Amino acid sequence: MKNIGLIDDKDKSRRAFMLKLNLELEKSFPEWKVIDSKPFKEIKTYHQWILENEISVLIIDERLDEEKLDDGSYVTYFGSDLVKELRVFLKDFPIYCITNIEITEQLRNALGYFNLTLSRKSFDDDIYNYLNLFIKSGISFYTEFKNELSRLGELSVLIASGKATQDNIKELQSIQTRLIIPHFSEDISSRESYLSELEKQIDAIRDMQEKLVGYLNK
Repeated sequence: MKNIGLIDDKDKSRRAFMLKLNLELEKSFPEWKVIDSKPFKEIKTYHQWILENEISVLIIDERLDEEKLDDGSYVTYFGSDLVKELRVFLKDFPIYCITNIEITEQLRNALGYFNLTLSRKSFDDDIYNYLNLFIKSGISFYTEFKNELSRLGELSVLIASGKATQDNIKELQSIQTRLIIPHFSEDISSRESYLSELEKQIDAIRDMQEKLVGYLNK
């Protein structure tokens, strides 16, 4: 998961910025690269995009509604809206805002949700040190992600064997939420029905584990 995600609606400036970042990464951090995208119409799409593209750091602009999407529509949210939604599931995920606009009241109210908010000029003036900061935060997230994936495997084995405690189950559900993996219902009362429902979910969990392990081993 050694990729930096870049979200901006303005194609030309986004691609130019991506090229600049990738050139700097090639010199100083060759294992890392930038993957860019227009904003997604639905905010929920970001979760899967981050996972599929092995994103460990996310950079977003504040204004995401200035250019049309491919279908001719505009997104209805700003970067300050997006970061608040992402924090519901990605509490420790490194998210940075780099923007050319003045800090508005809306952006000011979202500063605490970003790891850091700065102007494009400030970033360009000290690009190496900022990239170093971004990558350190990405490595920290990657390490924690890998540890949680390992713990998920341990808890899955306990539950499948019928040896898990309620605390184990709650811990697994918490990890599943953080790793964006669906979890089973908490309304199941009997052990038999619980295990029956679990069997329906455990293959999906294992498939996701294999996919995540594949990402981590690249």
